Amino acid sequence: MFAQKIKELREQKGISQAELARDLDITQSTVGNWESDVRKPPTSKLIKIADYFGVSTDYLLNDEKIAPEILMLTRNLTSLPEEDREFLLDNFKNTIDLYLKSKGQS
Repeated sequence: MFAQKIKELREQKGISQAELARDLDITQSTVGNWESDVRKPPTSKLIKIADYFGVSTDYLLNDEKIAPEILMLTRNLTSLPEEDREFLLDNFKNTIDLYLKSKGQS
């Protein structure tokens, strides 16, 4: 779960284990151990990893199949004033409805 997600996030970002290790101030072998599911990061590093990749710690730890991009959008939406959030969500729902109709789905 965590091992697969951190590897996927790292590869999506196009960085090596060494680059991730440098950015998180850890060793490359630590990253390798995480990706091999030999070890899990301590809570303090887990938070740094989540911030680094723009995902939640829940995403990293749980077996969710939600794309990181969706989680990032959710995080950004929650930080907006309620009126702006409602406006954007309404527009997003309308866009999805139009898309589904264009594909013959309702």
